[in-house]
Amino acid sequence: MNRLRQEDSSLYLYLKDIVLSDFIEKQEWVPLTYNEALTIGTTRVYEIDDYFDPSPKTRGRGFVYFDDLTNECLVNTTTYSGTAEQSNRIKVYTASGTEISDLSYVIDYVDCRVITDQVGVVPSYIDYHWYYISVLDEWGAVKTTPPPAVVIDLNSSVKTGFQLGHGIKSIRKCILHVFGSDPAERNDIVELLHNGLYLRSCPLYTFDKGVVLDSDGLFNGRKGNMDKSEVLFDRTTVSGVSRMQFENIESRNIRMPDTMNRGITDVMLSSINAYRATVTFDIITYSE
Repeated sequence: MNRLRQEDSSLYLYLKDIVLSDFIEKQEWVPLTYNEALTIGTTRVYEIDDYFDPSPKTRGRGFVYFDDLTNECLVNTTTYSGTAEQSNRIKVYTASGTEISDLSYVIDYVDCRVITDQVGVVPSYIDYHWYYISVLDEWGAVKTTPPPAVVIDLNSSVKTGFQLGHGIKSIRKCILHVFGSDPAERNDIVELLHNGLYLRSCPLYTFDKGVVLDSDGLFNGRKGNMDKSEVLFDRTTVSGVSRMQFENIESRNIRMPDTMNRGITDVMLSSINAYRATVTFDIITYSE
């Protein structure tokens, strides 16, 4: 993975799991529905109903995959090698209310599913934490998910020398596009983002073992392994490069028209832009 992708992914984790942690929501005793169409052999899939708005299943949301990481020592030290999958953010129960051991199932955090191949295990209800704010790393995806949403846009780079020899100072220009459901929600999100960046920094991870979730929504390394204690998300940092420092943070609200023209006769509503703001800043790193 190249440096730009490492910085993009590291920023994504920092925003989603640390800065916006106040917007992590909890739902209790939510019914699970068996999806027969997804059954393969003895593997059965149970999923939550889509009755929330926004739904946890929408893009950029999903179940929370880590326990509380707001304790800075867990994520900001270079000697901390990894983080385990959540142990208290999801609880699964039988129809009678008995909690099912997490050794009996795995979680698809993206599509909000419980997957098991254990005979006699029938998940019926679930308590879960989920990401209320959709965090996206591509602009086009905001059209497919309801607000609130934050889009990460790393749009330009500058590199200069900072010492005699081979030292390089890298400056990335970043814009966070914020979409709220109403003015108050937009303003709360913008304030959290601004405060989470001002005089702050975050680690730059290598992601040599991949990002947190696999393409199937499972915690990285959990496919075929029912014991979550044996798998850690690797937090090895990039050697010879400083932490990502945030500078020149500015935030402002944006007023867009209620309708927008895509062509001479094609007019579309732009309700996604009704409560919009941006947070702009520089990401500074120093490398040997």
